[in-house]
Amino acid sequence: MALYGYTIGDVDVNPNLAGEQFEVYRFLIPVPPVAPAIISSQLVGTVTVSAALASNPDLEGLGTSYTSGRVSAVNEPGTNPTTIRVGPVDAPFGTPITVTPTRTSNVDRYGDETGADFGRDFSITTSNTQALYALGADSTPGAVGTSVYRISIATPGTIRLLDTATPTAAELAGTTPTNPGRYADGLAIDNLTQGRYRALASDFTTVDGDLAQLHKVDLLTGQLSAPIQLIDSNTNLPLSVNYDSGLAFTRVPFPGNTDTSAQRLIALLENGFLYEITGYQDELSASGLSLGSATGTNGAGSATATLIGVVNLPNALSGVADYEGFAITNETVNG
Repeated sequence: MALYGYTIGDVDVNPNLAGEQFEVYRFLIPVPPVAPAIISSQLVGTVTVSAALASNPDLEGLGTSYTSGRVSAVNEPGTNPTTIRVGPVDAPFGTPITVTPTRTSNVDRYGDETGADFGRDFSITTSNTQALYALGADSTPGAVGTSVYRISIATPGTIRLLDTATPTAAELAGTTPTNPGRYADGLAIDNLTQGRYRALASDFTTVDGDLAQLHKVDLLTGQLSAPIQLIDSNTNLPLSVNYDSGLAFTRVPFPGNTDTSAQRLIALLENGFLYEITGYQDELSASGLSLGSATGTNGAGSATATLIGVVNLPNALSGVADYEGFAITNETVNG
């Protein structure tokens, strides 16, 4: 039973065509224990985003549906906060459908980065309704922060800002984050053990004045927890890398999936570096947004990050192309 990662480059590979063309890549997720090595990637297909739908699109948010096992993408907010959802973008690759979810209360997404994943809609208490969650994050000095949005999976669906109270006009306009000072651009939701707080966001950058860390996410109010410090397994010191990231769990319990392996948490950095994160279980299982341990910086939680490989993606190491979106699928459906 093999697991595959998916990511999308942020470079228009054919500027001569209308819109923008983004390449989708697929690669094998190594099985531990494994020494870090170069991981080959396979071009799956090219996604075209019409200029009429979004200016300067960048499909940074990737998530795997727990009802179909297929991957969908969400664009970063950027200068045009119009949200687009594109899918499926995994194998077997066809012609992905692009939709523009209807804004709720005139909401514009915050920030210039994004992360996404599928999870249960916790605003509905009587059913297991699936939704697509997306982070909006801003790394601009003086405006660092994160907001969380929920996108319904109907066509075209609706997008709603999640907040603990009635959103302010600035929050709805996308000029103010609901989590000021806390930056995160990768999102992974644990659908193997569903729960309102069974989600983690990743931050491998130093834009908010700290090193690499995770945050628990409240899928009802969009709040981010205090930081969970990531410790480098090689040095036993806080991990310092300063790259944008994508985050994904390995177990997606869609119908027909016979995978019974242990749950794993994997992060892909924009330069192709692949990390496995362990020791997060205590934090994720703690009640609410509290953390299960106090071994990290300033009493926050901690987890361990281990480099398990470097994915060979075109122009990634040079920085010409970035690969920030990340999702994992199971070969039984998408092999």
